[in-house]
Amino acid sequence: MAILGFILEIFAAVMLLLFAVRLVRTGIERQFGGHFARYLSGQTSGVMAALAGVVLAIMLQSSAAVALLLSGFAATGVLGFPTGFAALLGADLGSAIVIQFLSFDLSWLEPILLVVGGWLFLKSERQTLRLIGRIILGLALILVALHLLREAVEPLSDSDVLPALAGYIAADNLTGFLIGALLAFLLHSSVATILMVVAIVVAGVMPFAPALAIVMGANLGSALVALWLTRDMPLDARRVPVANAILRGALALAALYIITTAGLTDRLIVAGPAASLVLVHIGFNLLLVLLFAPLSHFLEAPMWALMPSPAPDTHAAFETPLSALERTDSIDSAVALSSM
Repeated sequence: MAILGFILEIFAAVMLLLFAVRLVRTGIERQFGGHFARYLSGQTSGVMAALAGVVLAIMLQSSAAVALLLSGFAATGVLGFPTGFAALLGADLGSAIVIQFLSFDLSWLEPILLVVGGWLFLKSERQTLRLIGRIILGLALILVALHLLREAVEPLSDSDVLPALAGYIAADNLTGFLIGALLAFLLHSSVATILMVVAIVVAGVMPFAPALAIVMGANLGSALVALWLTRDMPLDARRVPVANAILRGALALAALYIITTAGLTDRLIVAGPAASLVLVHIGFNLLLVLLFAPLSHFLEAPMWALMPSPAPDTHAAFETPLSALERTDSIDSAVALSSM
């Protein structure tokens, strides 16, 4: 019964976290989605598109949600591959920055956000203020969920199960990588996965090395979430998620291999194991942006060769950014658990 109770507490905290992220995401999509569509549609700089992706992911708390929006825009011909790919790279960096922010102890903010958000949502008659209240309530519930998650993993410090698993992962990084990818995919959230790993590391249950393998795997898992959620969308919508999954998965695995074989793991611990874990995650995603966002247009030809287009649909070329948002909303039931 103790094990069942522990599992129930973990899943309850994670489900609340995913629900809260969705509250924030849907509120921001409805209020600001059209502005980002218009900005990105006229953007030719990969660096500026990546910065827009960073901002959008921080606002939506989810790179998967950004991938859905970008895919919707691409499906209508509003967004080209180079801009979409650079924006998605930025979105993954933005979700990593969100993890850094949420890893701090912000429990003092919970009651303030709950009161302000609840008042705006329940008492305001203006739609804009109600949406802002919804977003603030979502942020408050994210903090509540993280508080519950930290409390749920505290008993693990006296358990022998996770330390044994951590020892096994430390000896087999590929297993840890695959576990991280699977967790991020099943939870539909790299943010929730990495925050859970950080909480376990803070509790002293898992050392840095196996946790790093799981975090690097979560990078692949989050990219696979976008692939899964866009599987039924047109081919033009799927090129960006496919390119991101190939690049992110290959480089995450390569980075983990280089770090472990070169004996660099301990050198990455610069600010405590948990804090260093988040910093490595941010550094990896920042490196991807710096390397590939300026060169995103060079990847367009290989992706078209890998996924050639059928005869062009002239009707889709005349759709507007708003129709991309409507298409994204129409598949909202498929992304109820989506999150970074």
